[in-house]
Amino acid sequence: MTARVVPLGAPEASQATVDGTAQERLALVIALSEAMWALTGRPLPAYTRATMPLVVTSLKTQTGHV
Repeated sequence: MTARVVPLGAPEASQATVDGTAQERLALVIALSEAMWALTGRPLPAYTRATMPLVVTSLKTQTGHV
């Protein structure tokens, strides 16, 4: 799973790439995520949000650029 985190005051924070309310966009993310998992033929993950595997990195460590 990849997510981009930006400061709330950054211009990107207010730029939704999908129209709709926050609730509508969240519903879209859920629907798209379920559809993509279905395409893999694998079951949905059984881990909880608290035990979700993740790695926190910065753009600098990923690309060597700021």
